[in-house]
Amino acid sequence: MKKSLIKFIILSFFMFFAQLAYADGKMQIGIIDGITPISMADAEKLLDKKDIYFIDVNSEEERENAGYIPNAILVNAENWQNLLPNDFNATLIFYGSNRFTYNASSLANLSKKMGYKNIYVMLDGIESWVISGRKVQKEQIEKWQNAKDIKDFKDSIHSRMYFGDLPSCRDCHGKGENQKKIEYYNAANLDLINNNCATCHKEANKEFKHSIHQNISQMALGKDGKEKKKPTCTTCHEIHTNNNNVFDLMTLKQRSDFKCGECHQDKQDRYHDTFHGKAMFLNTPGSAPKVAACFDCHGKHNILKVNDLNSTLSPINRVKTCMECHPNSNENFANFIAHADHNDRNNFPLLNTAYIFMTCLVVGVFAFFGLHTLLWSIRLIIARIKNPITWKKAKENTHNDKILIKRFSTFHKIQHFFMAASFLGLAFSGLPQKFYTAPWAQTMINLMGGPLNATLIHHISAIIMFMVFFSHIGEIILVNWKRRDLVRNPNTGKLDKKKIFKALFGPDSLMPNLQDFKDMKAHFKWFFGKGERPQFDRWTYWEKFDYLAVFWGMFVIGFSGLVLWFPTFFTLILPGWMINLCTLIHSDEALLATGFIFAIHFFNTHFRADRFPMDMVIFSGVQSESEIRQERNNYYKRLIESGKLETLKEKNSKFNSYKGIAKIIGYAMLITGMIFLFLMIYAFIIELLK
Repeated sequence: MKKSLIKFIILSFFMFFAQLAYADGKMQIGIIDGITPISMADAEKLLDKKDIYFIDVNSEEERENAGYIPNAILVNAENWQNLLPNDFNATLIFYGSNRFTYNASSLANLSKKMGYKNIYVMLDGIESWVISGRKVQKEQIEKWQNAKDIKDFKDSIHSRMYFGDLPSCRDCHGKGENQKKIEYYNAANLDLINNNCATCHKEANKEFKHSIHQNISQMALGKDGKEKKKPTCTTCHEIHTNNNNVFDLMTLKQRSDFKCGECHQDKQDRYHDTFHGKAMFLNTPGSAPKVAACFDCHGKHNILKVNDLNSTLSPINRVKTCMECHPNSNENFANFIAHADHNDRNNFPLLNTAYIFMTCLVVGVFAFFGLHTLLWSIRLIIARIKNPITWKKAKENTHNDKILIKRFSTFHKIQHFFMAASFLGLAFSGLPQKFYTAPWAQTMINLMGGPLNATLIHHISAIIMFMVFFSHIGEIILVNWKRRDLVRNPNTGKLDKKKIFKALFGPDSLMPNLQDFKDMKAHFKWFFGKGERPQFDRWTYWEKFDYLAVFWGMFVIGFSGLVLWFPTFFTLILPGWMINLCTLIHSDEALLATGFIFAIHFFNTHFRADRFPMDMVIFSGVQSESEIRQERNNYYKRLIESGKLETLKEKNSKFNSYKGIAKIIGYAMLITGMIFLFLMIYAFIIELLK
């Protein structure tokens, strides 16, 4: 223990001084020999000084996320050299994202070779500049003709250029001879916009003029049978800025999702059904999502029909495109259908069939057990009202009975705790993705730090649940191996089929048998007042359903989840459409599991009138003798007849030593589950009202 503490202290000191070195600028990461570094403090003193220019080499997305130093020259472009000042004696201060990037030093080195004499690199970059509280500049887009004061209006792209052949207002808005008259709508002329942009952006125009957006004849007709409106450069690229538009807090990827959806609403809806789309939808404006946006797959200016061999999504290019984000991509993986519609039976029959099956399963389970819960609840309330004295006496006997019968081992209690905790973790991280349009989804995702952190929480919770599940499988194998002689013929020593069958479907087994159906029938008769309240054995029919549902869920949710977690691995042997199928099944089966646990299981175990507010047996591992006799009298009689009752009596229960903690944990889990159930119901109601 002491050695571990000493190691921890030494490591802490090391990390502390390493941070000091980092803060002082002594760590020369990101610098190239021959380039002089400059601290943020010294650089700040040079702001707004004559012939001193800050050069921002970050990407457009990084600038939108973090901002940039006021009046900095933004040079992340193909013709960046033309954006530098003509005076080679001017002082240039280059900066990138942080100390771990070399792009600022690389451009500074190239500028030095071009002849610039006073070159510096601010190694800390924009990230440290922002964290230190120094001033940054961010711009948002608005139609300039709506600006209250033309002096406040800026061109979001071209206003950042200080040197070179700069466009002026007249280049786009000029009209008439020598473009003397400036009109807003002149720049909105579809025939002129792309030509104007092409005069400067020649490389982009080479790609765009062959794209489907430029060749209107290739585009499919709209739903009204008419030709779609021909997009222009400004359809996707906003130009003018002011400081009053939330849209422009979005990153480049988020803007593309928003912009593409304006024309391709149906495709966007299907995209949002995928993990990529949900992560994009749930990222707060300005938070850069590391997921594929529309242009990552379809291209930017070079968007072509999928059946065009030059398309990034053509059969010969698709794998290469996927490899940009998924290095281990293969042909099957690339055949994943990103915009598949499970409601479209004609084009996606298998997906539609799976959707119908899962819908029927979810509705069927909730219909049956919902009715079961309602009838049981009503029957207990009636019994309490009609026989208040008997009811009160039974509760007192249960509470005061000091004879405790062991029901769960310590190992089982530990398993249940981690199973419940991991289940809540999965629900917390999964529900906002399932109901991503719900009003509460964004708040839950933000609490987790965004969709990618939510995915991390989901994966960690899944690992814990897998560990619990396989520990139980191991326990089953070990216990049955130790009891293997009980199913042998004593005369021959061979396995006896009848004994195996009896052990598998006997009263101590969690496998359903004929008696369970008889118990269910008797229970429903009691619900309607047509019979006595039935007595059960060691395991009730609803407990067996809960138990077997875990095995079904672990196979269905577990396998589909692994396919979604490691898609490139599983598509080495599975077709790409399995990713679509697993997405649908994983989502719907998880909905069934969470709804069932929080609504049905909670009632059966805790919320019914004779157990309310919480049954502590899964924490204590024991039940009073009176409680067992009240509901499991058949089991109690068997224990007496077999002589096992005395061996199961718990004489030294340690539950009181941790009862307070158990109650806090138990109530916290119940309350959390009920909150999740309320949010699910609320999301359904909101969706129905739409």
